[in-house]
Amino acid sequence: MACCLKDELLCSICLSIYQDPVSFGCEHYFCRKCITEHWSRQEPHGSRDCPECRRTFADPLLSPSLKLSNIVERYSAFPLDAILNAQRSSYPCKDHEKVKLFCLTDKSLVCFFCDEPALHEQHQVTTIDEAFEEIQREMKEQLASLQESEKGHTEALHLLQRQLTETKSSAKSLRATIGDAFERLHRFLRERQKSMLEELEMDTARKLSDIEHKIQCYSQQLRDVKEGIQILQERLNETGRHDFLEGVAVTSERYVCAYPGPRLPYMNALLV
Repeated sequence: MACCLKDELLCSICLSIYQDPVSFGCEHYFCRKCITEHWSRQEPHGSRDCPECRRTFADPLLSPSLKLSNIVERYSAFPLDAILNAQRSSYPCKDHEKVKLFCLTDKSLVCFFCDEPALHEQHQVTTIDEAFEEIQREMKEQLASLQESEKGHTEALHLLQRQLTETKSSAKSLRATIGDAFERLHRFLRERQKSMLEELEMDTARKLSDIEHKIQCYSQQLRDVKEGIQILQERLNETGRHDFLEGVAVTSERYVCAYPGPRLPYMNALLV
Protein backbone atom coordinates (compact mmCIF):
# COMPACT_ATOMS: atom_id res chain seq x y z
CA MET A 1 0.00 0.00 0.00
CA ALA A 2 2.86 2.34 0.85
CA CYS A 3 4.42 1.77 -2.56
CA CYS A 4 1.06 2.46 -4.24
CA LEU A 5 0.68 5.77 -2.43
CA LYS A 6 4.15 6.88 -3.33
CA ASP A 7 3.79 5.77 -6.94
CA GLU A 8 0.70 7.97 -7.29
CA LEU A 9 2.87 10.99 -6.44
CA LEU A 10 5.64 10.27 -8.97
CA CYS A 11 6.12 12.16 -12.21
CA SER A 12 6.31 9.64 -15.06
CA ILE A 13 9.02 11.71 -16.78
CA CYS A 14 11.56 12.28 -13.98
CA LEU A 15 10.25 9.42 -11.76
CA SER A 16 10.46 11.70 -8.71
CA ILE A 17 7.87 13.29 -6.44
CA TYR A 18 5.92 16.00 -8.25
CA GLN A 19 7.42 19.49 -8.27
CA ASP A 20 4.76 22.07 -9.18
CA PRO A 21 2.34 19.48 -10.73
CA VAL A 22 0.31 20.57 -13.77
CA SER A 23 -2.21 19.00 -16.19
CA PHE A 24 -3.44 20.01 -19.65
CA GLY A 25 -6.72 18.24 -20.47
CA CYS A 26 -6.10 14.48 -20.25
CA GLU A 27 -6.04 14.18 -16.43
CA HIS A 28 -2.40 13.13 -16.37
CA TYR A 29 -0.03 15.12 -14.20
CA PHE A 30 3.62 16.07 -14.67
CA CYS A 31 6.14 18.42 -13.19
CA ARG A 32 5.86 21.77 -14.94
CA LYS A 33 9.57 21.72 -15.71
CA CYS A 34 9.50 18.11 -16.98
CA ILE A 35 6.61 18.57 -19.42
CA THR A 36 8.03 21.89 -20.63
CA GLU A 37 11.38 20.28 -21.41
CA HIS A 38 9.60 17.32 -23.03
CA TRP A 39 7.73 19.61 -25.42
CA SER A 40 10.84 21.68 -26.13
CA ARG A 41 12.35 18.63 -27.82
CA GLN A 42 9.45 18.41 -30.27
CA GLU A 43 8.78 20.45 -33.45
CA PRO A 44 8.66 24.16 -32.69
CA HIS A 45 5.25 24.72 -34.32
CA GLY A 46 3.80 21.22 -34.09
CA SER A 47 1.26 19.75 -31.74
CA ARG A 48 2.06 18.68 -28.17
CA ASP A 49 1.42 15.15 -26.88
CA CYS A 50 0.90 13.56 -23.46
CA PRO A 51 3.77 11.23 -22.51
CA GLU A 52 1.25 8.98 -20.73
CA CYS A 53 -1.67 8.53 -23.14
CA ARG A 54 -0.06 9.99 -26.29
CA ARG A 55 -3.01 12.28 -26.97
CA THR A 56 -2.03 15.37 -28.90
CA PHE A 57 -3.00 18.95 -28.22
CA ALA A 58 -2.59 21.84 -30.61
CA ASP A 59 -2.01 24.51 -28.01
CA PRO A 60 -2.24 22.92 -24.52
CA LEU A 61 -2.73 25.16 -21.48
CA LEU A 62 -0.85 24.06 -18.36
CA SER A 63 -3.14 24.13 -15.35
CA PRO A 64 -1.63 23.80 -11.84
CA SER A 65 -3.22 21.31 -9.46
CA LEU A 66 -3.42 22.87 -6.02
CA LYS A 67 -4.97 19.77 -4.49
CA LEU A 68 -2.18 17.53 -5.73
CA SER A 69 0.40 20.10 -4.61
CA ASN A 70 -1.03 19.98 -1.08
CA ILE A 71 -0.91 16.20 -1.06
CA VAL A 72 2.72 16.25 -2.21
CA GLU A 73 3.55 18.85 0.44
CA ARG A 74 2.00 16.78 3.22
CA TYR A 75 3.76 13.67 1.99
CA SER A 76 7.10 15.49 1.96
CA ALA A 77 6.58 16.53 5.56
CA PHE A 78 5.43 13.03 6.60
CA PRO A 79 6.64 10.06 4.51
CA LEU A 80 3.50 7.98 4.21
CA ASP A 81 5.36 4.77 3.44
CA ALA A 82 7.19 5.09 6.77
CA ILE A 83 3.91 5.79 8.54
CA LEU A 84 2.16 2.78 7.08
CA ASN A 85 5.12 0.50 7.76
CA ALA A 86 5.44 1.55 11.40
CA GLN A 87 4.15 -0.78 14.15
CA ARG A 88 0.97 0.61 15.61
CA SER A 89 0.92 -1.41 18.82
CA SER A 90 4.55 -0.85 19.86
CA TYR A 91 4.43 2.91 20.51
CA PRO A 92 0.81 3.96 21.15
CA CYS A 93 -0.20 7.60 21.57
CA LYS A 94 -1.07 8.78 25.04
CA ASP A 95 -4.64 9.51 24.00
CA HIS A 96 -4.90 7.51 20.75
CA GLU A 97 -3.37 4.21 19.82
CA LYS A 98 -1.95 5.55 16.60
CA VAL A 99 1.34 5.43 14.73
CA LYS A 100 4.14 7.59 16.09
CA LEU A 101 7.15 9.08 14.30
CA PHE A 102 10.11 11.07 15.53
CA CYS A 103 11.19 14.50 14.29
CA LEU A 104 15.00 14.59 14.25
CA THR A 105 14.92 18.36 13.68
CA ASP A 106 12.82 19.15 16.78
CA LYS A 107 13.99 16.08 18.72
CA SER A 108 10.39 15.20 19.61
CA LEU A 109 7.83 12.42 19.08
CA VAL A 110 5.31 13.03 16.32
CA CYS A 111 1.91 11.40 15.78
CA PHE A 112 0.68 11.76 12.21
CA PHE A 113 -2.93 11.63 13.36
CA CYS A 114 -2.66 13.87 16.44
CA ASP A 115 -0.05 16.51 15.50
CA GLU A 116 -0.37 19.22 12.91
CA PRO A 117 1.76 18.22 9.90
CA ALA A 118 2.63 21.85 9.20
CA LEU A 119 4.54 22.02 12.51
CA HIS A 120 7.15 19.67 11.07
CA GLU A 121 7.07 20.78 7.46
CA GLN A 122 10.47 20.43 5.77
CA HIS A 123 11.80 18.69 8.93
CA GLN A 124 13.65 15.39 8.97
CA VAL A 125 11.04 12.89 10.18
CA THR A 126 11.62 9.17 10.61
CA THR A 127 10.25 6.14 12.46
CA ILE A 128 10.80 5.59 16.15
CA ASP A 129 13.02 2.57 15.48
CA GLU A 130 15.26 4.49 13.10
CA ALA A 131 15.29 7.52 15.40
CA PHE A 132 16.18 5.29 18.35
CA GLU A 133 19.18 3.85 16.50
CA GLU A 134 20.27 7.24 15.13
CA ILE A 135 20.06 9.06 18.48
CA GLN A 136 21.69 6.17 20.31
CA ARG A 137 24.53 6.28 17.79
CA GLU A 138 24.92 10.04 18.25
CA MET A 139 24.82 9.69 22.04
CA LYS A 140 27.39 6.91 21.96
CA GLU A 141 29.66 9.10 19.86
CA GLN A 142 29.15 11.98 22.29
CA LEU A 143 29.79 9.63 25.22
CA ALA A 144 33.01 8.37 23.61
CA SER A 145 34.09 11.97 22.99
CA LEU A 146 33.33 12.96 26.59
CA GLN A 147 35.10 9.87 27.94
CA GLU A 148 38.14 10.74 25.84
CA SER A 149 37.94 14.31 27.12
CA GLU A 150 37.60 12.99 30.69
CA LYS A 151 40.70 10.86 30.19
CA GLY A 152 42.64 13.83 28.86
CA HIS A 153 41.51 16.08 31.70
CA THR A 154 42.30 13.39 34.28
CA GLU A 155 45.81 12.92 32.89
CA ALA A 156 46.35 16.69 32.80
CA LEU A 157 45.10 16.98 36.40
CA HIS A 158 47.43 14.21 37.59
CA LEU A 159 50.32 15.90 35.79
CA LEU A 160 49.53 19.24 37.41
CA GLN A 161 49.19 17.62 40.84
CA ARG A 162 52.55 15.92 40.36
CA GLN A 163 54.09 19.23 39.29
CA LEU A 164 52.53 20.88 42.36
CA THR A 165 54.05 18.27 44.69
CA GLU A 166 57.44 18.46 42.97
CA THR A 167 57.42 22.26 43.09
CA LYS A 168 56.61 22.28 46.81
CA SER A 169 59.32 19.68 47.49
CA SER A 170 61.85 21.59 45.40
CA ALA A 171 61.00 24.86 47.14
CA LYS A 172 61.36 23.19 50.56
CA SER A 173 64.76 21.73 49.64
CA LEU A 174 65.95 25.04 48.19
CA ARG A 175 64.69 26.88 51.26
CA ALA A 176 66.72 24.55 53.49
CA THR A 177 69.82 24.93 51.28
CA ILE A 178 69.57 28.72 51.37
CA GLY A 179 69.05 28.64 55.15
CA ASP A 180 72.12 26.42 55.66
CA ALA A 181 74.26 28.58 53.37
CA PHE A 182 73.35 31.79 55.15
CA GLU A 183 73.75 30.15 58.55
CA ARG A 184 77.31 29.14 57.62
CA LEU A 185 77.93 32.65 56.32
CA HIS A 186 76.59 34.19 59.52
CA ARG A 187 78.70 31.82 61.64
CA PHE A 188 81.78 32.73 59.61
CA LEU A 189 81.02 36.45 59.96
CA ARG A 190 80.46 36.10 63.71
CA GLU A 191 83.73 34.24 64.11
CA ARG A 192 85.50 36.78 61.91
CA GLN A 193 83.97 39.62 63.90
CA LYS A 194 85.11 38.04 67.15
CA SER A 195 88.64 37.50 65.81
CA MET A 196 88.92 41.06 64.51
CA LEU A 197 87.61 42.49 67.77
CA GLU A 198 90.14 40.42 69.72
CA GLU A 199 92.93 41.63 67.45
CA LEU A 200 91.70 45.20 67.89
CA GLU A 201 91.67 44.83 71.69
CA MET A 202 95.20 43.38 71.72
CA ASP A 203 96.55 46.08 69.38
CA THR A 204 94.79 48.80 71.37
CA ALA A 205 96.16 47.45 74.66
CA ARG A 206 99.67 47.33 73.21
CA LYS A 207 99.47 50.87 71.89
CA LEU A 208 98.01 52.18 75.14
CA SER A 209 100.78 50.51 77.13
CA ASP A 210 103.41 52.04 74.84
CA ILE A 211 101.80 55.47 75.09
CA GLU A 212 101.58 55.25 78.89
CA HIS A 213 105.26 54.28 79.03
CA LYS A 214 106.20 57.27 76.90
CA ILE A 215 104.05 59.53 79.05
CA GLN A 216 105.93 58.36 82.13
CA CYS A 217 109.30 58.96 80.42
CA TYR A 218 108.30 62.44 79.28
CA SER A 219 106.95 63.26 82.68
CA GLN A 220 110.23 62.27 84.30
CA GLN A 221 112.23 64.21 81.71
CA LEU A 222 109.97 67.23 82.26
CA ARG A 223 110.72 67.10 85.97
CA ASP A 224 114.47 66.87 85.24
CA VAL A 225 114.26 69.81 82.86
CA LYS A 226 112.42 71.90 85.45
CA GLU A 227 115.01 71.01 88.08
CA GLY A 228 117.85 71.94 85.67
CA ILE A 229 116.11 75.24 84.94
CA GLN A 230 115.86 75.96 88.64
CA ILE A 231 119.58 75.20 89.26
CA LEU A 232 120.67 77.40 86.38
CA GLN A 233 118.35 80.23 87.41
CA GLU A 234 119.79 80.09 90.94
CA ARG A 235 123.32 80.36 89.62
CA LEU A 236 122.38 83.14 87.19
CA ASN A 237 120.88 85.06 90.08
CA GLU A 238 124.36 85.41 91.70
CA THR A 239 125.45 89.00 91.14
CA GLY A 240 129.00 88.79 92.34
CA ARG A 241 131.47 87.43 89.94
CA HIS A 242 133.52 85.77 92.62
CA ASP A 243 130.50 84.08 94.13
CA PHE A 244 129.18 83.17 90.66
CA LEU A 245 132.40 81.51 89.53
CA GLU A 246 133.07 79.90 92.92
CA GLY A 247 129.85 77.90 92.73
CA VAL A 248 130.11 76.91 89.05
CA ALA A 249 131.63 73.49 89.80
CA VAL A 250 128.89 72.61 92.26
CA THR A 251 126.20 73.97 89.90
CA SER A 252 127.57 71.89 87.01
CA GLU A 253 127.52 68.74 89.12
CA ARG A 254 123.98 69.39 90.26
CA TYR A 255 122.87 70.14 86.71
CA VAL A 256 124.43 66.95 85.35
CA CYS A 257 122.71 64.90 88.06
CA ALA A 258 119.40 66.65 87.53
CA TYR A 259 119.55 66.76 83.73
CA PRO A 260 122.24 64.44 82.31
CA GLY A 261 122.00 65.92 78.82
CA PRO A 262 119.66 67.48 76.30
CA ARG A 263 116.85 65.11 75.28
CA LEU A 264 114.86 67.25 72.91
CA PRO A 265 116.25 65.49 69.79
CA TYR A 266 114.66 62.24 71.06
CA MET A 267 111.14 63.57 71.52
CA ASN A 268 110.03 62.61 68.02
CA ALA A 269 111.12 59.03 68.55
CA LEU A 270 109.25 58.87 71.87
CA LEU A 271 106.07 60.11 70.25
CA VAL A 272 106.06 57.44 67.54
